[in-house]
Amino acid sequence: MRLSCPAADLPGYLAGLPLTRALEREPLELTRPVTVIGGENGSGKSTLVEAVAVAAGFDAMGGSRNARQYGSEQTVSPLSGHIVLTRRHNPRDGWFLRGETHLDTVRYYAGLGTQLQLTELSHGESLMGLVSKRFHGDGLFILDEPEAGLSVFRQLELLGHIANLAAAGAQFIVVTHSPVLMAVPGAQLLELRDGRLEPTDFDAMEAVTATREFIADPAGTAAFLTDDEGRP
Repeated sequence: MRLSCPAADLPGYLAGLPLTRALEREPLELTRPVTVIGGENGSGKSTLVEAVAVAAGFDAMGGSRNARQYGSEQTVSPLSGHIVLTRRHNPRDGWFLRGETHLDTVRYYAGLGTQLQLTELSHGESLMGLVSKRFHGDGLFILDEPEAGLSVFRQLELLGHIANLAAAGAQFIVVTHSPVLMAVPGAQLLELRDGRLEPTDFDAMEAVTATREFIADPAGTAAFLTDDEGRP
């Protein structure tokens, strides 16, 4: 994927967004069945995957290519009109999952009377129900922070689903802060570094290093962050 114009010509905040600047420097090639993108808040990760999803025919709020939820036209970023997607194979089906709008999407499908009835479940249970009922081995699945609402054990379960479905032919693009989901076997790991989307080893991903540092000394880290060190 690449920008169709210089980043400086993009409207509003997009012109200075770190990820659009990175795309201007170098187009992004997805080289593996699973691509995982990490990075700090505000770098543009969610904006990018939303733009990819909309450019690929998905609703900005989430769901399949057939979904058309109320209000999505007001929330979508204009970036989708300024990126070019080149695909060797166009999957016949797929799903765009946004962690922040997942429950709205579940209610939307329930209101249509479809078999996807998940409204009586918790956020995490409904998300995992969606994956097991709707995801398959011949689709494009774009996941924006799917760890929202998931326990660590559920994240591990999701890792297994992603790995198995990718092995069966599915393609995944995942934006996440979860070290668990960054550990999908064979995933292409990318992180915004020095103005570029850099291929990054698992051990060097910021979310992984920060989590390891915390687990190594949780009391010391908490004391430092709360200014408790040195108090009587």
